[in-house]
Amino acid sequence: MREHLRGVLRLQPERSAENTPAMQRRGDLLRNGVAGWLDEQLPALRTHAPVEMDDWKVKASDGAGNKSVIPWVRVYSDARSPEATKGWYVVYLFQARGDRVYLSLMQGSSEQRGREFKPRPLQGLRERSERARAVLADRLRERPDLVDVISLEATNTKLGRAYEAGTVVAFEYPVDAMPSDDVLRNDLIFLASVLGYLYELPDDMAPEVADAVVAADRSAGKSRRGQGFLLNAAERTAIERRAVAVATEYLVEQGYEVADVGATESYDLDARGGEEHLYVEVKGTTGMWTSASEIILTKNEVDLHLQKYPDNMLLIVSSIVLDRAATPPSASGGKLKAIHPWLIAPANLTPLSFRYLVGE
Repeated sequence: MREHLRGVLRLQPERSAENTPAMQRRGDLLRNGVAGWLDEQLPALRTHAPVEMDDWKVKASDGAGNKSVIPWVRVYSDARSPEATKGWYVVYLFQARGDRVYLSLMQGSSEQRGREFKPRPLQGLRERSERARAVLADRLRERPDLVDVISLEATNTKLGRAYEAGTVVAFEYPVDAMPSDDVLRNDLIFLASVLGYLYELPDDMAPEVADAVVAADRSAGKSRRGQGFLLNAAERTAIERRAVAVATEYLVEQGYEVADVGATESYDLDARGGEEHLYVEVKGTTGMWTSASEIILTKNEVDLHLQKYPDNMLLIVSSIVLDRAATPPSASGGKLKAIHPWLIAPANLTPLSFRYLVGE
């Protein structure tokens, strides 16, 4: 495998949009060499995935029509990522200058419009990659040799920048320091196992939401191999306290008198100013806020805020920085998003589990 990767990289400086002899050799190495070796590894990927998946596939691409600046070969679940524009997958990305190749855990970074592939907005790709890193933090920490920034040196192609933004983490292999096949195999198995876990989570899920899904599955007796909590009790407490502190500071700056009632009520902060009385829900997350972000609500919280609307408010404190090295864990930072009044849309509520009374 190492020689296949080196072979592709050595042909990168000869890249041409036309199907030249060099590009023909590059295509053969991609489809028969690199992709062929990956096909041989699929049984091992099935064994090490956190859940059973029997639809692993391999696909190589060096461009449809014009030969691409950044060729790639990806490994993916056919059901979860049927096209390179959709879902998550593991992929070899070859740098334009031929200096290095990356084994990247990444998302679909483009969309097809007619016969052309257009990059998705870079900021959205970066935010989604950041959320995935937060969800997978404990697993990724096992491999300090991973990088979360790649450089494909593709200054003349927007797709190259999209691939960079869409990368969650990657192993970096310089052409003059290519590791052995055993190392390449172990790195592939590790990233594929991480990918398998990511496939089990709904898209764009923050760690706090992911843990709620795991807890619901466990309470229903449906926990899966490799499926564990991303945050422990002390870490969740640190995040909650930081969120409440940021929210309280914001409300005080707005002229309210604030009381923390979260220990006794179905809302977190009681805010009063003149004749105004607000029932404030506070949610904290280490993930980044977007319009597609999710939070966890209890039934009592939903009932209360439906009842108290429009005298209610939702304060989301995102991008909290969690320091796991401290004892106990500490949290800092955070960006606040205020929604006031907060109208809960029933169509946006997704039940995680149900209590069911079994009759005789």
